Amino acid sequence: MLTKILAKALIPFAALSTLGATRVCAEPAAPRLATGRNLYALVLERDLPGFAPRPIVISRFKAVLPKYGDVPGLRAKFFVVSDRKTYGGVYLWTDKAAADAYLGSPLLAEISAGAAGERTVTRFEIPLAIDGPAAGTTDLGKGDAVIRIVRITPPAGTPRSALLAGFEQSVPTYADAPGLVHKWFSIAEDGRFGGVYIFADKARADAWFSPAWWARVRATYGAAADVLSFDAPVVIEN
Repeated sequence: MLTKILAKALIPFAALSTLGATRVCAEPAAPRLATGRNLYALVLERDLPGFAPRPIVISRFKAVLPKYGDVPGLRAKFFVVSDRKTYGGVYLWTDKAAADAYLGSPLLAEISAGAAGERTVTRFEIPLAIDGPAAGTTDLGKGDAVIRIVRITPPAGTPRSALLAGFEQSVPTYADAPGLVHKWFSIAEDGRFGGVYIFADKARADAWFSPAWWARVRATYGAAADVLSFDAPVVIEN
């Protein structure tokens, strides 16, 4: 029963509308690499310095980009800045072990050297990662991509199996989502479910997460979703 409830809750959202052989997303290509099953995601953030013009931040991203070409287990990294005045990365990994190895790696220590402020780390299981309709036609190298990370508290007592079944049943919902490049169905460490949505641009992300979408979430779960927003001006897929 819970599976049916979750599936119905997930599906109407759409109706409501840095070396090696590296592929940097500068042109459309298929197949995409930010897809698969039983993957793992990390979101690493730090506060931006008081004076950090966007062109300087992007140039820093591009300067370290080649270092991510042969990181073991890295499927994709989206270099991000947020409206909360943070910067960092949204990473997709083959598994948790690869993500943990990166967190303790000399590479991350090198990249982080001299950075001010505390680093925050947010973890997600990604049972399923799919392409959206814009995956084969979007030029992520233009720097217009945006990411929305949704976390929703499930009904009390919801088993993991029901969340997974709900993910599978809702996949067709996203076949016609305008501007959607990828969706990573997610389960956060605290048990909240949702997804990491990569859109081609802000306008189409905003259209998806419309007032009707927010109202539907609140009506279904009794509370608003937690949604983090990022710009992703630099992207790499290995």
